[in-house]
Amino acid sequence: MTTQSSSGNTTRVRVWDLPLRIFHWLLAALTAVMLVSAELENFDLHITTGKCIVILLISRIVWGLLGSSNARLSALVFKPRDYLDYIRKLPERKPGYTVSHSPIGSLAVIAILLALITQLTTGLFAADVDGLIEGPFAYYVSYETSRFASDIHLTHIRWLIALIVLHIAANLFYYIYKRDNLIKPMITGERDIPQDLAPQAPRLAANWKGALVAAVVAAVMVWVFVQYG
Repeated sequence: MTTQSSSGNTTRVRVWDLPLRIFHWLLAALTAVMLVSAELENFDLHITTGKCIVILLISRIVWGLLGSSNARLSALVFKPRDYLDYIRKLPERKPGYTVSHSPIGSLAVIAILLALITQLTTGLFAADVDGLIEGPFAYYVSYETSRFASDIHLTHIRWLIALIVLHIAANLFYYIYKRDNLIKPMITGERDIPQDLAPQAPRLAANWKGALVAAVVAAVMVWVFVQYG
């Protein structure tokens, strides 16, 4: 879908579907709660928040297989030449006008998702030395395995925080230096691009499909946590 913007040589296109935008901001909010609750040693909230993020990430993976064209996991993979060309153009003080994740942006998405998956997986099986604080599935593994997961969970968090800080810094770089507001499209879903790029506008999936994916994943995972966690 495209609509004419106020500028005569640009076209406003929808670049991000609603399910992806909801996922993005919910993930940001819940990750903040997860980090703060751990710092405050509110582990009940920490574990509950972690379970919610698990549901979000599984929903994102499924949406990456069934959702909009630029939400697909395959859209995060580029050819080596694409990365080199994009890096070469980074010093230019003008927007990149992408209608999806840029090559560098895709690497950031992959890195953050992998970091969160690592953090959450280890958290599910982690336990403290006394066994007073345990992840939902710590009961199903040996004490040694649980302590190993806990060690990774505690040491890996600094990498997750570093990636989040880098992600924020990159958005500030694009906003200030490249004059490219990447945050607004993730709120409104729309972006102004040159008219000759309009044919590259992504195919967006229906919102009801995203709601269905989230509902099914949430129902399954709540059942799993109630039965086994």
